Amino acid sequence: MSAPSLRIAAVSLHTSPLEDPGGADAGGMNVVVLEQSLALARLGHRVDLFTRRSDPTSPDIVEITTGVWLHHLDAGPATPLAKSAMEQAIAPFRSALRTVLLADDEADGWDLIHSHHWFSGVAALPVARELGIPHLQSFHSVAAPQGAGSLDAGEPAESEGRIPGEQFAATGSDLVVAVSEAEARTVGERYGVPGSRLSVVRPGVDVDRFRPCPDVEDRRTGPTLLFTARLQPLKGPDLALEVLARLDPALGARLVLAGGISEDFAEYLEELRHLAHELGVADRVDFVGSLGRDELAEAMRCAGALLLTSWSETFGLVALEAQASGTPVLAWHCAGGVQEAVGPEGCVLESRDPDVWAEALQSLLGDEDRYRTAVRSAREFAATRTWEVTAESLAGLYATTLTRPTAPHRLSPGAAS
Repeated sequence: MSAPSLRIAAVSLHTSPLEDPGGADAGGMNVVVLEQSLALARLGHRVDLFTRRSDPTSPDIVEITTGVWLHHLDAGPATPLAKSAMEQAIAPFRSALRTVLLADDEADGWDLIHSHHWFSGVAALPVARELGIPHLQSFHSVAAPQGAGSLDAGEPAESEGRIPGEQFAATGSDLVVAVSEAEARTVGERYGVPGSRLSVVRPGVDVDRFRPCPDVEDRRTGPTLLFTARLQPLKGPDLALEVLARLDPALGARLVLAGGISEDFAEYLEELRHLAHELGVADRVDFVGSLGRDELAEAMRCAGALLLTSWSETFGLVALEAQASGTPVLAWHCAGGVQEAVGPEGCVLESRDPDVWAEALQSLLGDEDRYRTAVRSAREFAATRTWEVTAESLAGLYATTLTRPTAPHRLSPGAAS
């Protein structure tokens, strides 16, 4: 007997799930929210996505596919906002969300609200309590503690309300759904969320879109190295440039830096260009901006390796996409959840020394048999992590949460204003 279908309100306040990751403030979260929703719909559930209108021409409602709808809500000016300015949108977004959910002809049919990122949770949690339905929270990144002096502690808070906002959403929700065991530990330790209200659902990957290039040898010789993320210090693109500079020039390697610049880091692109010139590699670096999903898949297929140089990642979705493409990944051991995103043949390094990275990369690319093994193992690992697997786990959590009493609503000073 199949489980009953659910009607889910999924909230992504500050960034539309339809935006391409790597541009402005879009990232892996956008992919996770969209792909989870599509996979849940394939299981027979209905998902209504809610985001802030950042373009006055955006329609009120977009049918993405059967069972998945995207709603643009008015919350502040219908223009892009930097994340540092996004708090001003929380209260009007909550009001708009409340109006839509309560006015719906099927208002009694909403089963739960699942918020993504702390902006969304602070806006949506009070609405869930008013409706008397469960609220689930996913963060996708967790703020570094106040006063933390290094980037590996987590993402720097973009505004003063972030840490109290995360506390509010974490402690008041019925369940926190983390993307990795590492993120779950962080949320539990920093915000005092008990294990009974913490679960892990790891992201998946589209193994049809992200698939290997048939000619492995073309990628290994004269390789193109790929970095793909928003261009900001937390993601470490400077390390990728340093690694390129330390490779043997005879290798003929190039580096593609794929990612956009958010308003809060408007000057960073020029800093990276200047560094490339200082290192003498500017003629071997391509800044290509944000790539669409199909463009990214093609870049992944053609790359000799992915450099995941982030200081901190709650998971590292691009690692999974690269591996589905048969592309070996080099990542930093201490970057949060990346160890859970990289398969057994991936190269997870203990050091951020670019000489160590260059040596590891050159050793991999220089050994034909080892490289072919890494390509095959990467694809095999990713094939076990599809979005269907993710959606089934998530649907199971939803069903379990619906059988429990909702958590008491805790207001945090200023967080829900």
